[in-house]
Amino acid sequence: MDQGSKPDPSGKMGIWISGFFGSGKSHFLKVLSYLLQNRAHTSNGETKQAVEFFESKVKDAMLMGDIKRAVLTDTDVILFNIDSKADHGGATGRDLILRVFLRVLNELQGYSGDHPHIAHMERYLESKGQLKAFQAAYEKHTGLPWVRERDAYQFNRDEVVKTLSEVLGQSPAAAEKWIDGAEDHFSMSVENVCKWVKEYLDSKGPQHRLVFLIDEVGQFIGTDSHLMLNLQTITEELGTICRRRAWVVVTSQEDMDAVLGDMSRTKKQDFSKIQGRFFPPLSLSSANVDEVIQARLLAKVPDVVAELHDAFKKRGDILKSQLTFMTCPL
Repeated sequence: MDQGSKPDPSGKMGIWISGFFGSGKSHFLKVLSYLLQNRAHTSNGETKQAVEFFESKVKDAMLMGDIKRAVLTDTDVILFNIDSKADHGGATGRDLILRVFLRVLNELQGYSGDHPHIAHMERYLESKGQLKAFQAAYEKHTGLPWVRERDAYQFNRDEVVKTLSEVLGQSPAAAEKWIDGAEDHFSMSVENVCKWVKEYLDSKGPQHRLVFLIDEVGQFIGTDSHLMLNLQTITEELGTICRRRAWVVVTSQEDMDAVLGDMSRTKKQDFSKIQGRFFPPLSLSSANVDEVIQARLLAKVPDVVAELHDAFKKRGDILKSQLTFMTCPL
């Protein structure tokens, strides 16, 4: 994730991870999120950084060196399943993915995720150094914390108007006009969202990075060319505006060529740019599904094995009568 050392610092900043069910895409993405954040973890009185857990697992010294180098820079990671974050009833196909990007960015910054126009107000107040003052004044007027009540701001409209007028020194009429027209006049464009990403990165320092880890993008896009075009435009603008400081990593059951292959030849020509933003795809094999199931679902830490044995002795007959496992010939 270097910046400046590449001939084109606005070039490739996306990774497409493909693999069928059971190949471990989501698990890989979660592990990657822990690694990039490199947070400390304490177990049995011993504290380790996330990268230290890989030292005994990775035998290739050069690979381990690259991993350590990747975690040197401060990085914020946003990991999410795109379908669970999408507001299917509140946005059109043309800007559905963009709305998800804005939502997770707002949530990262502590702004409203459900109402982008309210998040925009919070972003403006913070830029003026007045967000904390607004929150304190709102709680004084209502007796309720702003963060907990902001998604129902319509029910406390008068208090919001009063607080905004007080904090910004505006007339109540001006504050009322802004609140009533905030949603209709809010402009959500790819350029604006990418600029807000850059502003956030700049506020954290010149070397700070942000990585969007997005699970199940291929299934979400399907054959909807609008969604694919939206993803392409976002990756392009992030690359141009943030200059390799904001990265996009996605998973899909299909590789990018397969997703584009479902579209007509004319439509596929529209997506030539997205391939230029993504590194050669990483494909995970589903050959070891049994190993994935045993390691991720069935394996237990030693501390709970005895407890599970006792529970099975008491309730094993119930489980046997309710669950039946069948083996299928290959």
